[in-house]
Amino acid sequence: MEATPISHTLRNGLKIAGLCWGDSSLPKLLACHGWLDNAATYERLAPRLAEKFQVVAMDFAGHGLSDHRPRGVRYHLLDNVDDVILFADALGWEKFHLMGHSMGAGISTYVTSCFPDRVESLALIEGVGTHSTPPEEAPKVLRKAVKDMERAPDIRKPVYKNLDAAVKARTSVVGVISAAAAEPLCRRGTVPADADHLDKGITWSSDPRLKMTSALRLTEPLVQAFVVNIKRPVVFIGGEQGFGSRMPAINERLAVIADLHQVFLPGNHHLHLEPDTCGAVADALLAFYDNQLGSGL
Repeated sequence: MEATPISHTLRNGLKIAGLCWGDSSLPKLLACHGWLDNAATYERLAPRLAEKFQVVAMDFAGHGLSDHRPRGVRYHLLDNVDDVILFADALGWEKFHLMGHSMGAGISTYVTSCFPDRVESLALIEGVGTHSTPPEEAPKVLRKAVKDMERAPDIRKPVYKNLDAAVKARTSVVGVISAAAAEPLCRRGTVPADADHLDKGITWSSDPRLKMTSALRLTEPLVQAFVVNIKRPVVFIGGEQGFGSRMPAINERLAVIADLHQVFLPGNHHLHLEPDTCGAVADALLAFYDNQLGSGL
């Protein structure tokens, strides 16, 4: 099933792009991607889920084909909570199911906690909540963030000869991902390096400011305060070779979710996108929707 490209200009002025699968008459599922990824992370999973849902995957601000945040403005993770709700509003969705991978799982955690009147279920892939910082480290974190912003105007993005070269660079980043999984992300996440001379190569469409240190992170008690407030059915899918099964904080957060179904599957951090493992992820999600949410879908 081919995806339909979509975009909406939100009430905050940002253009948010996305991909859509499935019939508009079906229940709604909004999908959120990980850090430096984009909506194409659901290219293999969404067609399977479109058996039950109209699936829309959004590009967060600064990612994929969405607008970058204004010059001189930092990227705060919690600002994405606004954008998820505003994007759902733009789609005309009053109620919807929510799914997130990695950073997108963290953002989805907060959306579900704060808006139980809108989110009907939550699917988490390799993440719950976001990185936390002990209070005593806050001054050091803020200092580094200020220094990063000072250097922002001087950042130059790398240029690659072609898509294959960009895929090779993406697979060399810490956190195992195959070329087959990286290709959809790179295809959507690259643009001509020089709009007037296409033979000069390609570069990332993502905003370099995304790699800067956050000015302020939540403490672990604050993260858990959001998690414990989740009132909807939750499924957590972790890869046996991923990050989600090896981080103590994630296990502690999952322990406070009242209605939780956990599934651990063979696969890496991008098990939902890898050709060899995405089918098992789809089966686990469809079983969750059938067994936990009943036949009302």
